[in-house]
Amino acid sequence: MKLSCLLRRAGLVMALLLGPSLGALAAPSEVVPLQVSADRSTTLTLWAPAKVRGVVLFSSGHGAWPERYEALLQSWADAGFVVLAPMHVDSMKYPQREKFSLQQGLVERFADMRAASGYATAHWPGMPVAAAGHSLGTLVSAALGGGFSALGPLRDPSVVAVLGFSSPGKVPGLVDAQSYASLAVPLLLVTGDQDLVPGFVNDPVDHLYPVETAATGDKTGVVLAGADHNLVGGEPEALFRRARELGTAFLRVHLLHDEQARGVLSAPALKERWVRH
Repeated sequence: MKLSCLLRRAGLVMALLLGPSLGALAAPSEVVPLQVSADRSTTLTLWAPAKVRGVVLFSSGHGAWPERYEALLQSWADAGFVVLAPMHVDSMKYPQREKFSLQQGLVERFADMRAASGYATAHWPGMPVAAAGHSLGTLVSAALGGGFSALGPLRDPSVVAVLGFSSPGKVPGLVDAQSYASLAVPLLLVTGDQDLVPGFVNDPVDHLYPVETAATGDKTGVVLAGADHNLVGGEPEALFRRARELGTAFLRVHLLHDEQARGVLSAPALKERWVRH
């Protein structure tokens, strides 16, 4: 079934995928204009280290914007990765947000990520690339890694790993048992046992759906006790630090082939549930 048909069926379900609530944070390295198509542009927010060793394409949660994830994305820049995060049209900061339906917003997210990937190729050619996201951004990142092949040619061949924090769960009419089956690269999904979205995601285990239904091989889900949908917002601080540690280790392993970082991904802490597929 084509993307447009599935999106019509998904309807208002997409409204559940909100980003975290964060306070005032430091500014990113740079914000640049990004031409997405002949008809539309947006902004691209960058967190850049002094020496770039890899690239992370980041897609925010529905309604959120890149700077809301400052504490997370800056930590990846500190680890040597340049992070590129486009402002999606569903963001509450996008100036013409009201012109796009929820369904159109998802289509435009894929266009945003293609443009961000093109920017990365132009500025850091040959660098290893990962796709990362929160909530709805996890779905988008999984598509860049080969998931959702039934929706069309969404795969970004430069992406070698996918990192997600929470997920959309089982979205009726959009996410089914085959959606992640074509995911072609390693996946780490971090969520929590309190990760609920009232009225939409009533069971936290639904967030593990990408891991459980993906093709076998290097797919891992980590459930942190006490963490909810705003885990990457920075609170509780201890759980945020653990999620950040896991995510950074995953990036170091799959973009930099860092064997020391691999140890972090093989040593579950107390009160964590790990699912490997």
